Amino acid sequence: MDENNNTQENKKAVIWLTLGHGMVDSYAGFINPILPFIAAKLGITLAVAACAYSISHLFSSLIQPVFGFFADKLHKRFFIFWGTLMCSFFLSLTGLVHSYLQLVLCLIIGGIGTSFYHPQATGFVVRYSGKNLAKNMSLFIAAGAIGNSLGPVISSSITQFFGLEKLAFASVWGVIFALMVFVCVPKINVINFEKNQDSFVTTIKEIFKNETVRVLIMISVLKSLVVASFSILLPFYWKDMGYNPLQIGIAVFLFLTVGALGTYLSTKFEKIIGYKKVFYISMGVPFILTMIFVLLMHLSPVLSFVLFILTGFVTMLSVSINMVMAQKTMPQYKSMISGFIGGFGWGVVGVSLPLIGLGAQHFGIVPTLVVISFVPLMLSYFVKYLPDKPV
Repeated sequence: MDENNNTQENKKAVIWLTLGHGMVDSYAGFINPILPFIAAKLGITLAVAACAYSISHLFSSLIQPVFGFFADKLHKRFFIFWGTLMCSFFLSLTGLVHSYLQLVLCLIIGGIGTSFYHPQATGFVVRYSGKNLAKNMSLFIAAGAIGNSLGPVISSSITQFFGLEKLAFASVWGVIFALMVFVCVPKINVINFEKNQDSFVTTIKEIFKNETVRVLIMISVLKSLVVASFSILLPFYWKDMGYNPLQIGIAVFLFLTVGALGTYLSTKFEKIIGYKKVFYISMGVPFILTMIFVLLMHLSPVLSFVLFILTGFVTMLSVSINMVMAQKTMPQYKSMISGFIGGFGWGVVGVSLPLIGLGAQHFGIVPTLVVISFVPLMLSYFVKYLPDKPV
C-alpha cells in the first residue's frame, strides 16, 4: 500500500515538475520575437540588444551549476517555487520598460528565476523517475522546449494585437502556476537522500575530470549555439523583410516546437540507430539544411521555412540522450549536472551573444548563421571519445 502511494506521489511530482518546466520556459521564450520591437522602442541597435540578451543568459543559464550545487544540498522546494514566480513576473514586465537599464534589470531578475528552477526540477525528476528516467526526462525536456516555443507566440500575439505594454498581464497565470507547483509537488523526505559533502570547487573539478561529461557539455553548448542564434538573429532579419511580430513569433514557435518533438523522439532514434549516430546527425545535418534554406529564403520562402523548421528538429534530436547520459555518468551530482547540461551551454552562448551580434551587424545575419551552423559539424569529431555504449 505504501509502495503504491509512493509510486503515485512520484508520478504526481514528475507531472507537476514537467508542467512547471513548460511554464517557466514559456516565459524564457518571451523576448526572442519582440526584442527587435523593444530595441526600436528604446532606440538601441542589434548589437546593444544582443548585449542585453547576453546579460539575461548570464543569469538564466551560466550560473545554473551554482544553484544546482546548492539544490543538491538543500532538498526543499525553494528554488522551484521562487524560480517560477520570479521569471513569470519580471520577464512579463519587459514590455513596460522605458530605458535600457530597466530592460536589463527585468532580464536579470527573470533570468535568475529560470536559473533557480531548472537544476532542482531536473534533479527531482531524476529522483522521482526510477526505471522510467529516460522516458520521463524526454517528456520533461520536451515540455520545456514546447513552453519555450509557445512563449514567442504568446508574447508576439499580445504585442501584435494589444501592444507591448499589455505583456505585463501575462505574469498572472505564472504566479498562479507557481502556487500550484508549490502545493502539488510533494514535500521531500530529506532523510532518504544521500548528503554530498564535497565543496563547490571540488565538485567542479570532479565533473570536469570526467571525459564523457566534458564531451556532453561541449555538445550541449553547440546545440545551444545553433538554437539561440537562429531564434534570436532571424527575427531581426525577418523584421527587415517586413514580417510582423505575429508572423515572426509563429516561425520561432514552429522551429522550437518541432525541436521539442525531436527531443521527445531522441530515445526512439537511439534504439534504432545507436546514440552516437544520433549525435553525429544532430551536429552535422543542420549545416546542410542551413545552406539550403538560406539560399531559398527569397527564391522559395515556403520551402525555406520548412527547411528552417526541420533544422530545429535535427538540432534538438540529441538533447534528452545528452541529459540522461550525463545524469547516469555522475548520478551523485544530479542537480549540478543538469545545470551544466541544461543551462551552462545556454549561458556560454549568451555571454558570446554580443560578439555574435557584432558579427551579424558587420558581416550580415545570414553569413553569421552559416558559420555558426558549421561549428557543430566541425566539432562532431569529438563524439568518437564517448563510450561505445551509453552508461
